[in-house]
Amino acid sequence: MKLHLGCETVYLKGYINIDGAPDHIADDCPIELLEQNATEFDKYYKQDFGTLPGHVVADLEHDLRKPLPFPNGFVDEVVMYQVLEHVPSYEVGKLVSDIARVLRIGGAFIVSVPDIRGSAELLVDAETDQEEDWAIRLIHGTQRNQWSHHYCGYTGRTLKTLLTGHGFGGFEDMPNINCYPVVHLKAIKEK
Repeated sequence: MKLHLGCETVYLKGYINIDGAPDHIADDCPIELLEQNATEFDKYYKQDFGTLPGHVVADLEHDLRKPLPFPNGFVDEVVMYQVLEHVPSYEVGKLVSDIARVLRIGGAFIVSVPDIRGSAELLVDAETDQEEDWAIRLIHGTQRNQWSHHYCGYTGRTLKTLLTGHGFGGFEDMPNINCYPVVHLKAIKEK
């Protein structure tokens, strides 16, 4: 069992894709829309940044502020890209704890968040209005709706500290697949 939390417009084959505000549920979605979003893990961003389709297809609509609807130790892997920064700091521990709850011992949590240090460096080094606007967006989110605010900023150290506090370890730095600075980790549930 593999979960993809906060899937947005990336529909991972072989995963249960979960989003808080999908446009379509996969079982009732026109096949051409599902195929437009469908991809494999190793081709997560199969389309260039800014060219993603404007619809969200998920298998399950679920608000991540509520407990995941899976039993303890039931899940082998959780993938969550560019979602954790959208969770307020007073709720993030509850979410990470719930992810740890559903993962089996030895299960993997693959997580990617904007690197606040790298984003700040982009802002300091910005030479044009567009570069400055881009860096500010990376720090604060687009704020186009209730889900697109960045509440928390992470570095490799702060993300590992958060995850360690919830029973994760065995950290592996993963390559950046985004067009901006990120922290991208694979963590193993150890206890």
